[in-house]
Order: sequence, then C-alpha cells, then structure tokens
Amino acid sequence: MTRSNDKLVVMMEIAILAALSMGIDWIDSAFKIGPYSFSFSMVPILILAIRRGVGAGVLGGLIWAILQIVTGDAAGNYIHPVQFILEYPLAFGILGVAGVASKYRNLVSIVAFSFLAILLRYTMHFFAGWIFWGIYAPEGQPAWLYSLIANGTTFLINTTVCIAIVIILYSVAKRLFVPEER
Repeated sequence: MTRSNDKLVVMMEIAILAALSMGIDWIDSAFKIGPYSFSFSMVPILILAIRRGVGAGVLGGLIWAILQIVTGDAAGNYIHPVQFILEYPLAFGILGVAGVASKYRNLVSIVAFSFLAILLRYTMHFFAGWIFWGIYAPEGQPAWLYSLIANGTTFLINTTVCIAIVIILYSVAKRLFVPEER
C-alpha cells in the first residue's frame, strides 16, 4: 500500500470510529438515571487512539465532539464559551491520550492509558461543573462537591464499563488494537 493510501485508511478509521462513538452515544443515552448517564461510547475512540496513536485519537475525539454539536446533542448543555470548550473539544479530544498505549500495546498499558484518558476527560467535566454548573448545587453544598459527586459518579460508572469492554475486546480480538501491516 502506498503512503497516500495509508493516510486514507487512517482518515477513514478516524471518521468511522468517531461516527460509531456518536451512534453508540445515541443508543446508550437511553440509559440514564437522574443526572447520571451510563455510556460505553468512548470505546471506539479509545480503540482508535490505541490503534493509531495520540494524534488520531485526539482527532477522532474532536470529530465526535463536532458531531455532538452539529446534531444538537450539545444543545442545552451550553452556558458559557469556556465551559463549552472544556466540555466538548477538550474533553472529547483528550481521550486521544489513550494513544500513548500504542507504543506498548499490552493489556496493562492499554488499561492504564485508557483510564488516564477517561480520567482527564472527566477532569474537564469536573472543572466545568465546579465553575459553571455549580449554580445548580443544592443550597449549602459547595459547587466543587456538587461537581465531584455528579461527575465522579458518572466517571466511575463509565470508566468501569469502558475498561471492561476494552479488556474483553483485547482478549478476544487483539487485532482491533493493532493496524494491519501491508
């Protein structure tokens, strides 16, 4: 395969996996209890990052964020431009950090860097919640605690689900995490 074909394949993978994340997000948005959502929509971006590296993972996350915005999923979740940037381009793009595992591609590094990427994403949501959404905290509850409870709970649930799926996929289909050599 020529170098231009290699680039095309990577671009196609980025587009497909970002769209898959968006599709999964639509499906699993039905699994919501109060303010807590249960989602495994980060898995395709994590796989992309591990498979193709940090740059592809960041780009895939950014495309997923753009899809959230243009399809209206981000509507109603916007109070301030800085909050919007924190919770969409930065939070989704930072999932590409999982791509550091592409240097090692063993289960320990995949789990560790996937965890780190998800932690960084929810750190963005935590700061946005503390600074911007804290106005919705119950009276007497500090905004940082309100954000920690809301985002921390979602982080724990979604991290557990996503890491479990990544472990299962790595166990049964390692080739998903390694690009085919041509």
